[in-house]
Amino acid sequence: MKVIIFTNGEYKSKDFYETYINKVKADYLICADGGANFARELKLKPNIIIGDMDSITAETSEYYKAVQLEMYPQKKDETDTELAIMHAIKIGADKVIVFGGLGSRMDHSIANIYLLKRFTDVNIEAEIVNENNQIRLLGKTTELNFPIGTIVSILPIGENVTGLTITGFEYPISAGEMSVDKPYGISNVVNKKTQRISFEKGLLMVIVAAD
Repeated sequence: MKVIIFTNGEYKSKDFYETYINKVKADYLICADGGANFARELKLKPNIIIGDMDSITAETSEYYKAVQLEMYPQKKDETDTELAIMHAIKIGADKVIVFGGLGSRMDHSIANIYLLKRFTDVNIEAEIVNENNQIRLLGKTTELNFPIGTIVSILPIGENVTGLTITGFEYPISAGEMSVDKPYGISNVVNKKTQRISFEKGLLMVIVAAD
C-alpha cells in the first residue's frame, strides 16, 4: 500500500506536488493536522486527519467535516507527524512519502528525518520529499535505481557505519567506514543503472538534492 503523509510544513509549488502525486498514485492519504490545509489547496480528500488540531484552519475543518478525524491533546509526547507515521505503519503501508517534512524550522526538519527510522525498523520504504530534496534512511543493504548522472549524497546518521560498500557510483567504496565527523559521501554521481549500498553496521541517510 502506497501512503502519502502531508505534514504542516513548507510547500512552495503546487505544480510540483500535483505532478508528484499523479505519478505516485497513492492508495491512502494521511494529513497531520495543518497538513490538511495544503491538501485542501490541491483539492485532495484525505482518508484521515490526525493531530491536536492546533494548525488546521476553520475553513479546512469545515471543508473536511466528513473525513475521519483522530484528535489528540496538545500536551502529548508525540508530534503530529509521528502520530501520522504510526498510523501509516498500523494500516500496513509498504511505501510512504512524507510531504512538508522540511522547512525553515531546522528542529522540525531534523526530527522528521529521525522519524524515518520508524520505517526502516519495520522494513517499510519511506522518504521525505520536497521541491529540492528526496531523503531516505537505509538500515540494511539496498539496491537503488536512480537515473545515471543523479547526484546522491550518502551520509552516516548516529554511530559509525562500518563495512560500507557502494557500487554504481562514480566514486565507489569497498569495505569502508563512514563517521559523522568525516562525511566524505557528499555529492557522488550515479554511473550505472542499478546502484547497491551495503554495510555491516549503522544507519545511512541518502539524499538526492535538485540544486
